[in-house]
Order: sequence, then structure tokens, then C-alpha cells
Amino acid sequence: MAIQSSFDCRLCGQPVRTLPLPLGRLPVCNGFSPSESGDRAADLHIVECETCRLIQLRTPPPPDLLTPRVPWIRYREPEGHLDALAGELLALRPGARNVLGTGPFEQPLLSRLGARGLAASALALDLPIVEGRFPYLESWQATLNVAHLAARAAQLGTFDIVSCRYILEHAPEPVRALQALKQLLTSDGLLLIEVPDSSKFLAARDYCFLWEEHSSYFVEETLRDLASVSGYRVAALLRYPGVLEDALVAVLEPADAPAPLAAARGTSAVFQAYRDNFATTRAQLRSKLDALAGPDRTGIALFGIGHHAIMFVNAFGLADLIALAVDDDADKSGFFPPGFHGPVVGSERLLADERIKLCLFAVAPHIEGKVRDKLAPLAARGVQFRSIYAALDNSILKDPA
Repeated sequence: MAIQSSFDCRLCGQPVRTLPLPLGRLPVCNGFSPSESGDRAADLHIVECETCRLIQLRTPPPPDLLTPRVPWIRYREPEGHLDALAGELLALRPGARNVLGTGPFEQPLLSRLGARGLAASALALDLPIVEGRFPYLESWQATLNVAHLAARAAQLGTFDIVSCRYILEHAPEPVRALQALKQLLTSDGLLLIEVPDSSKFLAARDYCFLWEEHSSYFVEETLRDLASVSGYRVAALLRYPGVLEDALVAVLEPADAPAPLAAARGTSAVFQAYRDNFATTRAQLRSKLDALAGPDRTGIALFGIGHHAIMFVNAFGLADLIALAVDDDADKSGFFPPGFHGPVVGSERLLADERIKLCLFAVAPHIEGKVRDKLAPLAARGVQFRSIYAALDNSILKDPA
């Protein structure tokens, strides 16, 4: 389906008219439910600005639609690089005395900086209690506005280092968010922005990294541009490698005025290929898994039911082919993942089901070995193990025809 996009880019403000990648109306990925009937869905149309090349969600869903309905929705972000990052920050500001964290992923970095002598503080997410609502990332990003942060600066003062990890990509107005964060900085303070780098999944044409909660998909170029138009200089741009995606860290200093962007760049070849290959990939994958599922649709299990797995199933239209949704997280047990036809079961159920011929992995590469060990009896009886991640050698997306 081709949809002509026309809206203003959330980075450069220029009109965006390029054709999007239209995924259609998909279930909200945190919408786990006691029954199969889910009532929350969002339109996902991914587009690239032909001026600044920011890849973005055309229309971010309203926060209330994204607010979890269960209390245990929580995400993990990379931590292995934080010792090195703490060292980089203190090398840039050796006289720093204090640091403030502005989101739910700050404590690991705050602890490291605190151990090096800085006074560490963290903003709290203070919201009224609403029955059946459990605010998380959609509410954290909404606090990155001028009025709220001005009030917090008046209460707490300013800081030599302010950290904002894995929130900015969720913000529908990232320029205003960066401008608002400036209020928390001392005159020579540093603002740390950490986001997932999108380069690897775009190059691999991996579609499970798309998410209704991500308004922007940054790469190094667009993160630099965001800093410039928001009134910052880039003191350092750091990359910490990961197998599927790198952590991209911009360390910023306030500038006297925003800097203009360069001339329009045009749509990138990477995004064009990513957009244009989706329909073919979807059809080929569906055909392959349809054969492996068997006539009774009992042959395929999916292990690791997070938002990547949920996007993989719903974006590619595979729900009817997944016989078992498997996860050993006790909180998820018995809940229906959004868009799925069956509830989450534990690995013991998978091990006991002799109809399974293929087990798809939606787990981080560094723990896949442990999962394989746990599921060794399946391998012994000939069950295939394949990953959903396109960049991995054992991906089900390799040679999908």
C-alpha cells in the first residue's frame, strides 16, 4: 500500500513528502492481555525526511495509548560500556561536581559517577495514580518540556553533567526536548544523550526494530544535526558497538545559537532499499514459515516474547503460524501477547511438544547460547533453531524463499 506522506520533519522542520514504509495498523507492543482480544493499536508509517534524512514515525501515538496496562512492562538498555563512558565524561569535565539523571535508565551510570566522587541525583516520575495505568517511557519522554524542567531546575538547581539515556528517540518533539534540558545545565555543563544507532538494522533490512514507541531512528549524522539545530555543540560523539545495534552517545555543550543545516540531501539509498524490500521480504518469509508450520499450524514456536518478537509477528502477518509463544518470564505467563492467538507458555511446555519442527529465537545474541543449552532436547530430536534477527548468520530471513 502506497501512502503519500506530507508533514513537517521533527528535526529540521521542513515538509516531508517522500513515500513511507506503511506497516498499517498494528497492535501496541506492550498490550499483553489475559485474553486474545486486544483493544489498542497504532498506525505505523515510517518515513525519511529528504532534507535532513531523519527516519521517523509519521504520526506518533498519543501517550495514553502507549501507557502499559500491566505493572511489569520494563526494558533493559546496554550497560557494559558505562565504565568507559564515565571516564570519557570526566576527561571532558574533570572539575565536574554533580550529575543529574533524567529517565529510568540512569542509575547504572549515576552509580559509576557517584563512585568517582560526583554528587548524583535523579528525577522522579511523579504522576497521579490512575487505576489500570502504569506509566513508563511514554510518560518519561513527556517530562522533557520547558515548563516541567524549568520547575525542576528551580527546585534542584543546575548540574555539571545531565544524562538522558534512551529517552530522546521516544520524544515526538526532540528539538524542544533538547532545548528544555538546557535549563538543567550549568553555563559550562555537559548534556549526555544516548540513543540506539539505527545503522545496522537498516542495512540488514531488519523490520522487527521498528516500534510505535520510537518517534525517531537516529544515526550519527542525524544525531549531530539534532544537536546543532537545538543549540548545542558536539563535544564528543562516541560509539559503543553491539551485535545488533550500537549505542550512540553525544556529549553536548550549550552553544550561543542554533546552527543551520546543510542543503537538502535527498532520500538515502539505505532507506529506499529498506522501504522497497519490505513487501517482498514479508511474502517470502510468510511462504517459508507457512510450509514449516504444517497444515495444522503446529510446527513453529517463538522463544522470547519482547517487543521485537511482537513486531516481527505482527508486521509480517505471522500470528496464525505461531503454535507456541514461549518465555520464561513469570510475569508474562498466561498473558496473550498483542496480536497472538495463544498465551505465553514456559520452556517446559515447548520441550514437551513433539509437534514443533522450528524454534525461532527472539533473544539477545549474548544469551542465545544459554537458551540453546536449555532447549538441547529439541535439537536432539531434529528441531531447527533460527533467529528472527536479519543480521545474524542463523536468521530465518537468510534465503527466505
